[in-house]
Amino acid sequence: MLKRISAVILAAAVASVGLATGTAANATTAEKPTLSDLTINPSPVVVTSRDKVTATFSFVVGKEADKVEATIAPRRGDARSLTLTAPTGTPDGKYTGTFSFGRGEPAGEWRLSVKASNETGATEASKDFRVFQVWPTDIVRFGAGPEPARFGSSLTVSGRLVIHGSRGFDGLKDQRVKILFKEKGSWRWKTVAWDRTNWRGDFAVRVKALKSGWWKAEYDGVRGFTHGSSSDGDQVTVFRPRPPKPDAASRVVDFNASPEPVKKGKKLSLAGELQTWDHGRWDGYEGKVSVWFKAKWGKWTYVKTAWTDGSGEFSTTATARKSGDWRVVFAGDKDTKPSTSKSDWVLVK
Repeated sequence: MLKRISAVILAAAVASVGLATGTAANATTAEKPTLSDLTINPSPVVVTSRDKVTATFSFVVGKEADKVEATIAPRRGDARSLTLTAPTGTPDGKYTGTFSFGRGEPAGEWRLSVKASNETGATEASKDFRVFQVWPTDIVRFGAGPEPARFGSSLTVSGRLVIHGSRGFDGLKDQRVKILFKEKGSWRWKTVAWDRTNWRGDFAVRVKALKSGWWKAEYDGVRGFTHGSSSDGDQVTVFRPRPPKPDAASRVVDFNASPEPVKKGKKLSLAGELQTWDHGRWDGYEGKVSVWFKAKWGKWTYVKTAWTDGSGEFSTTATARKSGDWRVVFAGDKDTKPSTSKSDWVLVK
């Protein structure tokens, strides 16, 4: 009987030790929560207008967390807490939260920070993402001139690149702006020049006026910062000026070839005066005249050129080789009409 009681006591003691050991074992196997699969969608977050862009943040929690929290924050700025949607029926699984980004959120690096904890401890994880604020731009005060333009002259093509940014309407500096041209009757725009904007957003280039057509400026924008933009077209007509018609009449007077007769091979003296009609009277005119000769059965041939002095008078020489007529021709210029002297016959012996 004593032995039986002792056996029962021993069995109870063994069971008690085993229960204690099991409890200790369960305590030592408890672990901190795990965090994985941190995701941001969309990434990067790109705000292009006044409409807000909603981003979804998600991550997976394991090992039965008692508390889960998440925040997002710019690199230099205050954190925003996310309202999380927990997995159904269990603390483990995928958590999600959303945040709407508007024009008030700063561009640049942001960070998603997540913390999950239980009685054993806490686990933290993070993931970086970027926010872009893309601003509209415009090209204002664009024009090409002068208009109409003389063929071969210089045109100035200018304007101002502006940004509608966080500080309102402002010039956009140090940006590349292209200048394009479309010839009259064509559909194709061609890039012909470019300029970089100054601190006020101004740009200006000088181009040759060679054809009539349209001019415009284009800005390609910068990825993640600005939208591109294009100016309105400005038409410029290019013309080729006609030579002005001379106004003043001219004449060659007192023309004489001497001596006559003259021996063959001797020098003839050719003299006269070129005049123009100016303010109601004939005045001497400084210009260029040409000397011509025609034999009895020949045609007029050029001999030489002579210049009149300030009084319109000219005097030159020519070699007498054949008998014939001599005359002087003034071809005219932009102000004066042409004229021809009377011919003078010279006998050559």
